[in-house]
Amino acid sequence: MKILFCNVGWMQKYNGIQGDSIERGGSYNNNETGHEVCNFSSVRGRVYGYVQPTGQIKIEKLGVKKEDEFISGVTVVWTAGPETGGTAVVGWYKNATVYRDYQALENRAKLQKENGLNHYWVMALADDATLLPLDERTLLIPRAVKGGIGQSNVWYADSPESKKHVSRVIKLIERGFLEELPDIDRYLSGKEGNPRLVTHLKRERSPKLVKAKKKEALKKTGKLCCEVCDFDFKATYGEIGEGFCEVHHLKQLSKADVEVKTELKDLAVVCSNCHRIIHKQNPMLKLEQLRRVINK
Repeated sequence: MKILFCNVGWMQKYNGIQGDSIERGGSYNNNETGHEVCNFSSVRGRVYGYVQPTGQIKIEKLGVKKEDEFISGVTVVWTAGPETGGTAVVGWYKNATVYRDYQALENRAKLQKENGLNHYWVMALADDATLLPLDERTLLIPRAVKGGIGQSNVWYADSPESKKHVSRVIKLIERGFLEELPDIDRYLSGKEGNPRLVTHLKRERSPKLVKAKKKEALKKTGKLCCEVCDFDFKATYGEIGEGFCEVHHLKQLSKADVEVKTELKDLAVVCSNCHRIIHKQNPMLKLEQLRRVINK
């Protein structure tokens, strides 16, 4: 498989700036609009991808001559930086045409005109383009390490050390973000409960901090209410709910490489439902984001 990685700014839809914008990174024009904002906008059945390379895209590394101006049949993988850090796969084009130099997008559609865009480096059929939902952008590619993406926004993944990362990406593309459901008739019953010894990494939490956060909340408000939806365990469950709540780390410990210092201001009182939903997303939701969802 001829494969090329292109790193752009982080965005939710890549379908224009109406109701969406680049949140981190990206290449900007004079209006501070990332050129890649329309990377997944369908224009007459095609998508036009923008990336900011250092000079030309060296398509000879993909298998053509140095004098060739473009190469077809390339799988272009788009990556961007989530809020939690790192470089994640956000989508891809299959059977794309990659150009050595940027191309002018003539007869631009209205959407591109509104966003002030007129150049592209990659072109593909819209049916061959896949943009992953936010909660499916979980495959991270290492950066600035041997075998990983370098400082350039264009990565050819042509070193022996990069093969393992490319293999993971190819598996994701072949599977897509929709898992096939199993044959339901085979799963009407099953055996469970067999004890197994499992070894895994667990981040240490401080029980003292959790206790102190609850005490602080009780002192300020007289109750333990979820800071997102205001749910009160005691009010709902009576005596058995008294003193119960969950304490959420605003800084995601699972992303930490080393031991970190946590203060009470880095914690929040939340109910179990909100806590699970916060961590269901990747990157995890902020409290304000979930409040807006609930208020809608």
